[in-house]
Amino acid sequence: MQTMAIIGAQWGDEGKGKITDLLAEKCDLVVRYQGGHNAGHTIWVNGQKTVLHVIPSGVLHPHCLSVIGHGVVLEPENFLNELSKIKTITNVSPENLKLSSNATVITSYHKLLDAARESQGSEKIGTTGKGIGPAYEDKVSRHGIKVKDLFDKDTLLKKLSIGFSEKAVLFKHLYLMEIPPLDQEVDRLYKLGMKLKDYVTDTFGLIDEKLSLGKKVLYEGAQGILLDIDYGTYPFVTSSSTAGAGIYTGAGIPGKKLDEVMGVAKAYTTRVGEGPFPTELFDDLGAEIQTKGHEFGATTGRKRRCGWLDLPLLRYAIKCSHLTSIALTKLDILSNLKDLKVCYAYEVNGKIIDCAYPGMNLYEAKPLYKSFTPFHDDFSGGKPSKEFEHYLHFIQEGLGIPVGIYAYGPDRNQVVFHQKYF
Repeated sequence: MQTMAIIGAQWGDEGKGKITDLLAEKCDLVVRYQGGHNAGHTIWVNGQKTVLHVIPSGVLHPHCLSVIGHGVVLEPENFLNELSKIKTITNVSPENLKLSSNATVITSYHKLLDAARESQGSEKIGTTGKGIGPAYEDKVSRHGIKVKDLFDKDTLLKKLSIGFSEKAVLFKHLYLMEIPPLDQEVDRLYKLGMKLKDYVTDTFGLIDEKLSLGKKVLYEGAQGILLDIDYGTYPFVTSSSTAGAGIYTGAGIPGKKLDEVMGVAKAYTTRVGEGPFPTELFDDLGAEIQTKGHEFGATTGRKRRCGWLDLPLLRYAIKCSHLTSIALTKLDILSNLKDLKVCYAYEVNGKIIDCAYPGMNLYEAKPLYKSFTPFHDDFSGGKPSKEFEHYLHFIQEGLGIPVGIYAYGPDRNQVVFHQKYF
């Protein structure tokens, strides 16, 4: 295969960074195509933890070209800070890290607006408050600042002024806040632009060139399909296309198609922030999974809500992103639990439904469970137990696609491949 995508099949936090890092060893490019520094992709190598936010998870492989596509929203200061930290771990330069000139810039106004809305709004969405949503709003309304605009002060001033007057009124009269003067923000962004300029290029053209040369390209998604602006549990979603369609709009596969689309899913389900969650556990078992699984956001530190694996939601994710295989992570967290269940369908208004199609009121969905004999595997290299194999077989049969990879710990070597990739 030449092209592959790794996409979160739940509400994010599934372990995409680990899987991307594993497969990046066999690839020439790793491409991020949406989201921003609200992502937190954690990679463990020989006991050393690395958390990436906007830089692709292939960066720890020096031979691999890391690409940030035009569908990403970029906060320049955060990018440079992250870059500085990564340089203490591995060799990063404009030779192996590229940033799209057409990526949309997150300004100070976006971050302030995001925080003001979340703190004062009547219905909280549960955003990270990092300016992601407001930046995408400006992009869609054609008022966005692009990375290439940072290199010319006159252009930057002209484009930033377009939306400034509207934002100034909002902050002054609605949120009762002072915001940085326009000339101050222009100066700040220009200086940051000069520092990142060497990394900037036409990434669409770059991907086109590499594909035509037969290079292997791995596309890395952020968040998860259920947080997609169109396919997710709206309005409790992020502001970008996290599903497979976002690859075509946020980076491109010039003249090619995806050979493999892997959905990454935890062996249970988690969610950060607000919104429906049919299999959520409110008892001691839910607290045990949260503690044992260290279920705290890598970016925000917020506790993740925990529940049983939800097959109706995964079936939906498979359909809307054409997933061809699953990477199942964190199986070690379920080992030795006193109880083990999987939601195989919902009961909604007296009907049995096995796929969570859009428009369904998930607050009314009563999960139907199959109970399993708990497994007690330590995954140390011995033969898997019959209980574990039964659990895994049920998931594969229920989804209709293979579990190509399963992971039982955070490190690179704590995985089992059931399918060959690249």
